Amino acid sequence: MRLATFSSAALLLAAQVASAIELDVDSYDSIKAAAKIVARDLANGFWDPYSVAGVPFPTYYWWLHGAILGAMVDYWAFTGDDTYNANVTVGWLRGVSPSLDLQPDEQSFSEGNDDQGFWSIMSMDATERVFPETDAQKDMNAGFLEITQTVQNLQAARWDNTTCGGGLRWQINPANSGYLYKNTISNGLFFQMNARLAKYTKNATYANWADTTYKWLRKTKIIADDYHINDGASIPDCTKFSVERWTYNYGTLLAGCAAMYNFTNKDPYWKDQVDNILKATYATFFDDATGAIKEIQCQDSNTCNSDQPSFKAYLARWMGYTAQVAPYTYDDIMPRLRKNAQLAAATCTGQPGGTACGLKWNIGAQWDGKYGLGEQLSALEVIQNTAPFVAPRGAGAGAVVDKEQGTSRSNPGAMGTRGGVHNRNSQYLPYRLPTYTITNTDRAGAAIITLLVIAGVSFGARFTMIH
Repeated sequence: MRLATFSSAALLLAAQVASAIELDVDSYDSIKAAAKIVARDLANGFWDPYSVAGVPFPTYYWWLHGAILGAMVDYWAFTGDDTYNANVTVGWLRGVSPSLDLQPDEQSFSEGNDDQGFWSIMSMDATERVFPETDAQKDMNAGFLEITQTVQNLQAARWDNTTCGGGLRWQINPANSGYLYKNTISNGLFFQMNARLAKYTKNATYANWADTTYKWLRKTKIIADDYHINDGASIPDCTKFSVERWTYNYGTLLAGCAAMYNFTNKDPYWKDQVDNILKATYATFFDDATGAIKEIQCQDSNTCNSDQPSFKAYLARWMGYTAQVAPYTYDDIMPRLRKNAQLAAATCTGQPGGTACGLKWNIGAQWDGKYGLGEQLSALEVIQNTAPFVAPRGAGAGAVVDKEQGTSRSNPGAMGTRGGVHNRNSQYLPYRLPTYTITNTDRAGAAIITLLVIAGVSFGARFTMIH
């Protein structure tokens, strides 16, 4: 693998002669064709499933490999194109690790609950989308549902009721500075994972955890009374907030609330949560003039780090998921998502290749000179999440199923092969939850603030191409 650098001026000049990716959001074939181009550029430029990390270090972090796998699961589910399925399986098995807990030894020092959470959401995606499991995967007990359940058990054992009245810490390892911080994305992913497990398995234990986690976020005011969502709060009492607002914090909580709305057979409480988070999302991140999603903390100031350009991908993914599992939101969500798909595709004129996508979807049909994993991932997710709603009847594009239609094996007691030893840095025993009652009617129906950045890594006005 060789690295070549290009000045931003040269890249922008070359981009002037390129034409944007064509996208007709009313055409399933057009959406598939556009997604194919963006997925190709993402895979060719930023994904090596055979490496330990899966992404080019030191610029990108391991959790982003899980994010790529989730996008590629969606890509297969929405388009039927299995080009990347084998690589998804390879990358998955590398991430699962020999101990079957999504805690590979190579990540043992730096891995946080949010990193593990992103991988578990990928495995939940694969479970609900019925992504094919290989015989080798089944033989080693690395099925998607079982690993999701493993992470749920491990993280439930880390629930810290001794500070802030509950919640997960950001970091697992006490030596890391984030150990004294309870961030929204770790707890939001845990909430979403439990909500979707409850919806899929109909197991009330997961609903208990989802309910408790969400209401803890509300009680601490991490989710403010006006439903604006802070990035997290500091131990010991969680009264000092990090007030940065990031798209993916809103997205993960939205998806979890939508799953609980579905699971509880349209409980008005969860409908209110969905509606209020959507309202806050639109007010915070959607540009008044263009309708474009903006990462307001860093986009206009050109200060996004290597993680943050990907955050819009997860908001788009989870808005699409919400429109599927809480269908009453379709008329509200989909016009906005379709508009952003068009805006994102219009930026895909960049180098290398003439189809690289930008971060700034609000500047018209031009590339902003930003070439990176996050830019490609965000464009892919916003484009492909429009596909299920225009697919031909019977195509089954991206259907979200429950256990009756699913195939992944369930193991609610799974803890990995080390049996919880990987929680050695946690002093907390599993927290006993209050009972979340499921009625007969019910039965009818995750900013990562990267504190440990690698010093000196900065692209500035230069860009790196991997070829």
